[in-house]
Amino acid sequence: MLNLKSKLQFIIIGLGILSLVVGIRQMLQTRTMILPSWFLVLLFTPSMMCVSVMLGYLTKKITKSKWYILTHAAIFVIVFSSIFYISEYRPNKSIIVPESYVGEVRLFVSNENDFMINKYGVGYIERKTFIKGFYPKIIKGSNDITKQIKEYSKGALATTKEDLHTYEYLTFFVPINGQNIEDKNIEELIKIKAIDTARLYKKVHY
Repeated sequence: MLNLKSKLQFIIIGLGILSLVVGIRQMLQTRTMILPSWFLVLLFTPSMMCVSVMLGYLTKKITKSKWYILTHAAIFVIVFSSIFYISEYRPNKSIIVPESYVGEVRLFVSNENDFMINKYGVGYIERKTFIKGFYPKIIKGSNDITKQIKEYSKGALATTKEDLHTYEYLTFFVPINGQNIEDKNIEELIKIKAIDTARLYKKVHY
């Protein structure tokens, strides 16, 4: 029969394993600028495990604890994984693209989120969401095409010298047969009133 201390240690180790799994899942969802997210897992996970074991060993020695080194290491894994999860957490947002649409989608910074993309590939994103980021789920018709989207990027459109400000936006491409197509530029979209400029956040430059 296991005593209470042994049971507690096994619970802590179990929580450490669970935290590691959650941390790895979060890493796989984290988009990096150059390297794929699985590279982050291969780089971060062994490093975190080594540091956790070392700190667990030192903690056991310093405190003269009778607990296993693995138990102390699991505590540090829980701490590190929790910090990473909190720092990298982003909400999930669904972006609804018209079923027949292909080409560039632009989400312009606005005072509200409006992820219903119009027929010109235009939507709106709240400034807070734009800055802090989110995990996009791209729905086209009734299909989830998130995995087909290869890249997300940010851009800005500068206005005239008389009224110097910029409109910021998040952009990605909905491909057709794996190929991107050319679209109307932002000035053209404004001229045909595909973009409601009254809704846009103006970043003023002095």
